Amino acid sequence: MKICVVSNLYESHERGGAERVAKIMVEGFINAGHDVVVITTRPEVGLAVEQKEKVKIYRFRPLNLFYYLDLVKHGAMARIVWHFLDVFNWSSALRVRNILQKEMPDLVVTHNLKGVGYCLPLVIRGLKIKHIHVLHDVQLAVPSGLIIKGKEDDFLVGGFAARMYARACRALFRSPDVVVSPSLWLMKFYEDRGFFAASTRKIIPNPLPTVESLPPVKSQKQNCYLFVGQMEKHKGIEWLIDFWRTNKMTGELLVVGDGSFWPVNVPLNVKLLGKQGGDKLNTFFAQSDFLIVPSLCYENSPTVIPLAYANATPVIVAKIGGAGELVEQNKTGFLFEAGDVESLRGALEKAGALTAEVYQKMSENCLAQAQKFSVREYVDKLILP
Repeated sequence: MKICVVSNLYESHERGGAERVAKIMVEGFINAGHDVVVITTRPEVGLAVEQKEKVKIYRFRPLNLFYYLDLVKHGAMARIVWHFLDVFNWSSALRVRNILQKEMPDLVVTHNLKGVGYCLPLVIRGLKIKHIHVLHDVQLAVPSGLIIKGKEDDFLVGGFAARMYARACRALFRSPDVVVSPSLWLMKFYEDRGFFAASTRKIIPNPLPTVESLPPVKSQKQNCYLFVGQMEKHKGIEWLIDFWRTNKMTGELLVVGDGSFWPVNVPLNVKLLGKQGGDKLNTFFAQSDFLIVPSLCYENSPTVIPLAYANATPVIVAKIGGAGELVEQNKTGFLFEAGDVESLRGALEKAGALTAEVYQKMSENCLAQAQKFSVREYVDKLILP
């Protein structure tokens, strides 16, 4: 089967979990014997085509005021105009249509389309190609793709402009043949807003990349904790570092990631390590007793949680959005209320009180849980009826 994967960002321009899922999916399709074409964006003007191993990749600069990744550099009015142009970006849709007509895939799988435009589903439907859309966040109902705890009724989330935006996206997307969500929470979020009424809906957890071997089970704690993610305030990293400082935590906190927020005057036991990947990131997992996911925004299904399981590392996760669905309380980790100091303190006290025997069993549970995120099973569930 020939499969086209469309994602607003891919590989060298990746920012978060959605792009990593797209990349893992492409690798899964190739390993399953499918031919794969990727369509994505780039900041440079014009169309570029490259053959990377077994994947043909089309990259183009969508016509808009500025490139998607530059949104944060502009003021509110410029962003509003950008979002309007993005929703109705027929230029991008026609560019993608030309590629689809040339490649003639049997299946199109779309991921986040913010920055590509939401007219694309109409083009796919017009070409009579089977369409699977994979959800990653709330961006079809909320322009920013973010809902912050305590700001659920904010004008930019539930106000008139946001409702008109959601209505336009709902009308343009209509009902792809199949809609996939990694979490029950996100699927229900869209169902409650009238999206995808006629689509087949599937809940499939995001996959992990294939690894040759898993690490050993952890048997001893080292009083070390790990954060991996975007260095953005909505990810809770500022809140977590402030918690570490004000509560005079004795354990070491390793912070891995990059973004627009960079803390200053951090405690001596908080180590800012920047963006890391591959073996280096695995080393930090090996040093850490628990991964902490302190998000203050409604998460879909953080890809870093299965990654922690694959590294035999239990988790301490803010219970917000779909993140909690990935955690078996007291078996693979602990949950706490997002933004609640006492709740996080309680979770950390539970973690600190674990005996070596109980901690080892929890680490074993994590490795067992990691098996549920097989990319081979993901691909089968995705494309089979």
